[in-house]
Amino acid sequence: MAGSNEALPGLCFLGLLLCLCSYSAAAASTPDLLYLNLLWPGGYCHSVNLGEDCCIPTTGEPAADFLVQSLETYDSSSGNPITNCNSHCRFLINPLVDLIEDMFAYWPNLSCPSNNGMDQWRYVWCTYGNCTSLSEVVYFNRTLLLREQANISATLNSYGIVPDASITYSLEKIVKALESTLGSSSFAVECKRRYTVWPLLYDDYLTGIRVCVSSDATTFVSCPTVLPTNCGNNVKFAPILYASSGGRQRDPTANPLRLPSAMDMLL
Repeated sequence: MAGSNEALPGLCFLGLLLCLCSYSAAAASTPDLLYLNLLWPGGYCHSVNLGEDCCIPTTGEPAADFLVQSLETYDSSSGNPITNCNSHCRFLINPLVDLIEDMFAYWPNLSCPSNNGMDQWRYVWCTYGNCTSLSEVVYFNRTLLLREQANISATLNSYGIVPDASITYSLEKIVKALESTLGSSSFAVECKRRYTVWPLLYDDYLTGIRVCVSSDATTFVSCPTVLPTNCGNNVKFAPILYASSGGRQRDPTANPLRLPSAMDMLL
């Protein structure tokens, strides 16, 4: 009995240590920073095999604007992404019925083959959204509101930066325009490089904007570290063209949106 009693303090200390370690690990895995990734379909489609691998979704039609790719979860102190927090994650389309038209317009999947976007929404929710403290509806709704609040296209246009196949803009001018609405240290401009003669002649196409966002997905914030850009000094802002439309710019109002069928809702 004496030996058992002597072991108790050691066991208690070990248990306390394990609890503290578990608490520290849980605290470290709590996301306190979000990254909003916005896609410019003009640059994206031009940079992936000149649009041949860029497809119009099967349901609805993307808006002629910057589109949502994802809202990612990060630990600002380590800079590491926090993902897949629930191995039993479920994505339910039914609660998003009031958002579905905006989802089709502003959060489509342009990859080929053509699809209705729902696999992408499921992936983003279970990879990132489930790691936030937000419900599924709030996560998607606030992300769409952040895209609207960023107002990237209108901001660039107000500075004379408009989509054009031949004009090249300075990265400095693009950054200055975005600083007027996003702040000076809250975003990075992202490009894809397309070579005409490797490795000497190339064009950098604006493909997206990456913005730092508060953990509750309500406001833009200063990034804890400077986000690097992969753009050169000069950038092309390509018009939105899709191979499936014969090289013509698509009119986002040309085809009415089709709401999901009853079968679609059974996801």
